[in-house]
Amino acid sequence: MSRMQDPVRLHLGSGRTRIDGFINIDQIPGSDLCLDLNRDRLPFADDSADCVFAFHALEHLDNYLFALGEIWRVLRHGARLLISVPYVTLSEYNLVNPYHRQHFSEHSFDFFDIGKLKASANEDSPVLLTKGWHRFHYLPEFKDTPEPARTYARRHYFNVVRAIDFGLYAVKPPATRFAIEPGMQAALCAEFDRILAARVRI
Repeated sequence: MSRMQDPVRLHLGSGRTRIDGFINIDQIPGSDLCLDLNRDRLPFADDSADCVFAFHALEHLDNYLFALGEIWRVLRHGARLLISVPYVTLSEYNLVNPYHRQHFSEHSFDFFDIGKLKASANEDSPVLLTKGWHRFHYLPEFKDTPEPARTYARRHYFNVVRAIDFGLYAVKPPATRFAIEPGMQAALCAEFDRILAARVRI
């Protein structure tokens, strides 16, 4: 298969890292593609990307909904959006960080899912996503706490979860959902971990 036919895979907010096989995108000179995700459209056709990976990048965006709209536009139906972000109630390294503009919990992407919170804010966004998987990174003192005590702590206390990873599927009209089949959650988790392991500093 020629390079022209390879699926488009994007690494957003790459900073001083890169992932081989991905187009590494950031404002930093030396990136494969230099642009500002707050205002610049992604220079790719609609429905052209197979996977988008963003590791601790989306929380820095002022114009998050614009960027998410661009990500969704270029993803094909069923393509994966793999994200890691700080958890909303991490106070010491998230809420007080002056460079963090957005905050995320396990419910953040429910606002783009018709079966969940989509349209609850009277928004006019075309973005549709189906969450296939998420994973909490608990702080050490909560790693071995049994459920449901850990869930209670996450919902009521600060500094329980350090970060959260997501695996999402793009949903393109006329579809309104992407069906999650058995094994797909494990596949998303494995893909996320493979990509993260391939991310190297430059």
